[in-house]
Amino acid sequence: MKKINNEQILDKIYDLADARGMRIDDFMAELEDSFGDVIPNTDGLPEEIVRELEAARENKKEMRKQERMKKSDAENAEEIKRFRSIFPKVSAEEIPESVWEEVASGVGLCHAYALHVATENGINSRAEEVNERNGKMNASALTEGSTEPVFTKELVEKMSDKDIKRNYKGILKAMKNWRF
Repeated sequence: MKKINNEQILDKIYDLADARGMRIDDFMAELEDSFGDVIPNTDGLPEEIVRELEAARENKKEMRKQERMKKSDAENAEEIKRFRSIFPKVSAEEIPESVWEEVASGVGLCHAYALHVATENGINSRAEEVNERNGKMNASALTEGSTEPVFTKELVEKMSDKDIKRNYKGILKAMKNWRF
């Protein structure tokens, strides 16, 4: 049988986690929950050695947990450092709850916040477009030197009922110059 190295084992574990649609940390926690309580057969071993094996096993489990926590803390610190370099003027209090929810689900802070900013800019851009279009359709379009609104047929067709009611007299006056 071919001997495999630690890197191949790690690759396989990542593949298994991906196949289950899980993050590696969640997958490892599930493995530990499932198999962590399995105690090897210690029949025939002296009680003292069994206790030492159990203590070593718990110690190793605790060390792996601490290593994961250190790695996670280091990754979080690096992500915060990266966030501060990309968004230097944004404080933690300014980050919306929806971004923190994304971060909790495994998305990086920089990516979650950038997506939030892009979405907000898209919404604001859309609002500006609507406002600009509505401004062009405003019923009080004035011609140069004129103090009275000029209503074209096209402009009136785009008006809301409320705008038509408000400008009814001016529209009737302007209709005299329309060509049908």
